[in-house]
Amino acid sequence: MLLRASSDAIDAGADLRGAVGGATGSVPHGGLLMAYAEAANRDPEAARALDGEVIAAIEEAGLVDAAVTVAVFNGLVRSADGIGIPLDDSMLAATAEARVVLGLDAFVGAANNLC
Repeated sequence: MLLRASSDAIDAGADLRGAVGGATGSVPHGGLLMAYAEAANRDPEAARALDGEVIAAIEEAGLVDAAVTVAVFNGLVRSADGIGIPLDDSMLAATAEARVVLGLDAFVGAANNLC
């Protein structure tokens, strides 16, 4: 997983539970950014309501970066799930522990990997 490898590369560590609404680790303003990302995926009006708080914390450019990041990940995941792209064997092996810890195999899209 790129997040884990990137964090290891800069000796920062990563708590992957943040990816599914858990701990936000050492990410500055992680709780706010998680709330924004979740709102942007579930309730766009709620995300817009957070705009001022996000701008106050990380400035306007940070809000744009957060919105773009949400959009890119959302689009990539939906595209991969939509066409049924399974994880390859090496990625299945590399993410086995993280998928258990995060409960990712319980998500509907995980069925693509059980073929």
